[in-house]
Amino acid sequence: MACESGHLVSLPDGYAAVVFQGPEVALPDMLAARERRVDSLRAMLAAARQNEALLCLTLSIPGPVKTSPVLERVFDELVCAAESELADVAVRERCRTNDATGPEYYALVELPAHELKLRMVGIEEGHPLGRLGDLDVLARADDMPGQAAVNSISRRDLGLPLRRCLICGGEAKACARSRAHTVEEMQARIATIIEQGGYSQP
Repeated sequence: MACESGHLVSLPDGYAAVVFQGPEVALPDMLAARERRVDSLRAMLAAARQNEALLCLTLSIPGPVKTSPVLERVFDELVCAAESELADVAVRERCRTNDATGPEYYALVELPAHELKLRMVGIEEGHPLGRLGDLDVLARADDMPGQAAVNSISRRDLGLPLRRCLICGGEAKACARSRAHTVEEMQARIATIIEQGGYSQP
């Protein structure tokens, strides 16, 4: 069970170090990975049919370490949760990458984008590890002839509450913009969520 927002729980000494025992990546690496991700999204959206939406699943991990054996297990659990949620619909294409900049999972799903987003928000809010993942949903914007523009479906589009900060419970994006919490605080909180969810072993 995920721990209550806003309360740090003590962990065994060194546990966060185990969670984040992985390769460090620099800002240029992350920027290059973001560009590659956008290219991948555009390519998959270009092949999408009118009744399909694109799921992009990544981890939301602060700091220079974006993957490790423990974090890979967290990602595996979220992928399994997403695929279980989509067991009743057609998934025409799947793609997964495992790079030092963090694992990524893409799926073209035969669902209206807003319905797919609702299902993925259910995972983000209801799964023990859901708060550690970004389950983004994108659809084609056909107002640009010859180009598949990336049209991201937000919680705001659905009238849903915004994501909350793992530490203070405030708006997550606002805390990230203001750097309200240190990387070390965020890593400790993430380690707590993983440990309390029973996913502490790779």
